[in-house]
Parts: sequence; structure tokens; C-alpha cells
Amino acid sequence: MPLTEDHVVSSLRRTWQPAANAADLPPGRIIAYTLLETPLVIVRFADGRLLAADSACPHKGADLAQGCLRNGHLMCPYHGWEFSNDGTCQSIPSLLEPNPEKLALSHLHTYVIQERYGFIWVKLDNRPLADGRPHELPAVPEFDDPRWTYVMGPPMKFAAGWRREVENYLDMTHFAFAHASSLGLCADPRIRDMKITVHPDGGYQMDAPFPALDTSHEMQGKLQSAHRRLQRSWLPNFTTIRQTFTDGDERVLVHIPSPNTRESCTCFWSVSISPGFKGPPADKQIEFAVGVLDEDRRMCELQSPREIPINPGRGGWGVLVTPGDTLANTFQKQLRRWLLAQQGETE
Repeated sequence: MPLTEDHVVSSLRRTWQPAANAADLPPGRIIAYTLLETPLVIVRFADGRLLAADSACPHKGADLAQGCLRNGHLMCPYHGWEFSNDGTCQSIPSLLEPNPEKLALSHLHTYVIQERYGFIWVKLDNRPLADGRPHELPAVPEFDDPRWTYVMGPPMKFAAGWRREVENYLDMTHFAFAHASSLGLCADPRIRDMKITVHPDGGYQMDAPFPALDTSHEMQGKLQSAHRRLQRSWLPNFTTIRQTFTDGDERVLVHIPSPNTRESCTCFWSVSISPGFKGPPADKQIEFAVGVLDEDRRMCELQSPREIPINPGRGGWGVLVTPGDTLANTFQKQLRRWLLAQQGETE
């Protein structure tokens, strides 16, 4: 069965996707976010309750993200219609006594929303996946462990598709080039001892050493030094990297490229740092990571096409080599199987 981008969008609508850092949505804040080509208004009311809904007001289509909170409700900036945290229309100012039927017709189209791991997550379609179970977020114990230092990175917009960002994050051979002055200061483009495992849930992981060169002319920092990398990916787009350094220190990072449109995404990310980490403080680690991620963004945006073709017969995925592209191949293969399963098909 040839997959289409419509299949991709419909499948991802049934999964949790990040739409904001929780810290960027304090009580009383309203933001706009486009998820899978769906314009949303996301609100945290003064009492902490959350709302995610279509951003167009049901009256005249005004953008509710440009509205404000009034009387504990979300108020449309155009005609002052008010909506509660569950999307119920509470007030139509031009009607002295709006009838219940008119209010019911004016209910916002809302979506399930939750806060976890410091992110605000939205699911556009709450129906279960192909296996009959609803999509749930993976458990990452280090993100909830108070002994670890958990810090959020600022979301970064990519003018490239979400699959481009996933492949970039999985890639082990670009460090010496794309990150020549940062993470790849002492990187070797050759990969040794890479082990890839496919899990029963369809996800996959890679266990490999970071390709750090043992050089005398470059003074590498802790984050560029030799370490073990265990990359675990949960379909469709949730990936963690566990870094284990030679002194026993560890970091666990997460990347989730949230699809905005078919050719753009926002990368949400964070890092958890083991107790007593002997290296840069958390704020310096975030600063360093922002620079590295921006280098990745530039690499993703210079690739053509903007998004990786979902069907290998339609333009292919380029000239691939092993072992460098083995992990990317695994991602493509497992994602395709997952997408086909959501459509009730198999290869």
C-alpha cells in the first residue's frame, strides 16, 4: 500500500504531541500553536485548568488566541463571546438571554490536553491506535527523579519536516562536520560497535560509543568527550539519548519534533542530569545544547526536499551507506510499519 502524507497526519493525530513548555504557559496565559496543520488556542486559566481548542471562534472565525481571559472565561476579541475551560459558550453579549440551543451550537471543538515532563501535550484525535490502546507517553524515570537535575530547553522551530529532525537526531556521522566547532570538535566520522535493537512495541534503540577522537591538540570538554550513547525511540517521534561518561556521570535527553505543517516542525527538548555531575552547570549545558541544535536546524533546512519522502519509490531517501545510515534505515522501516498498521495494512 502506498502511504501518503494524509496517512501520516491522520496517524499522528492519535498521538500526544508537545505544544508548549509548561513554563511558557503560566496561569492566565493564552498562546497559539499549529499542530498537524490545525490552528489551536491553548489556555491555562487562573485556577490552573488547561484548554486546547480550535482557534477559530464559532461565531465569525476570529482567532481566539488573540483574545483574553474575562470573568474566568476565554473571551473572543471580536464580539466578546466567552468560553469556559471545557469549551462551553457561557456568554453571547449581543443576546440578552441566549437560548440553550444557541449556546450548545457555539461549543468550542476541544482536544485532550495534559502536562507532563515540563511540556504541554495535545492529542487531536483521542481514538485508540491500531492495537486498540490509546497512545501514552513513555515512562522516563530520570525525568521524575528529584535526585536528578531536570532542565527544559527552549523550543526551536525548524523549516523542515519532523522526519528530517528525527533522522538528524539519530545520525552518528555528522558530528565532525555539522558540529565541527562545537559537539564535534574531536569527533570521528567513523562509527564502531553500533548495536541496534527493535522492541516489541515497534520502537528501536541504538547502543554505540560517541565517536570521540583521542587527540592531544584539542582540549575537549566533558560534553564532547568519549561516552556511551543509548538512543531509544518510541514511535512515531519520541526519542531519548542516555549518555554515560567514563567517570560514571549520566545525562538523559529527549527530543520530540512536533509537526506544525507537512514541511515544518517545532523541536521540544529537555535534559536530566545525574546527581553530582562533574561538568558544566545546567544553564551552561542548555546554552551549549542550544548552539548544537541550531547547527542541526541549519543542516535540516538545507536538505531537499524539506521532508523525507514517506515512500522509498518516490524520490528515494538518497544514497545510503552502512553502518552510518543503519539507524536512519531502522527508523524509516519501523515508522512505515507503524503507519501501515494504523491504516489496517501490512507490508
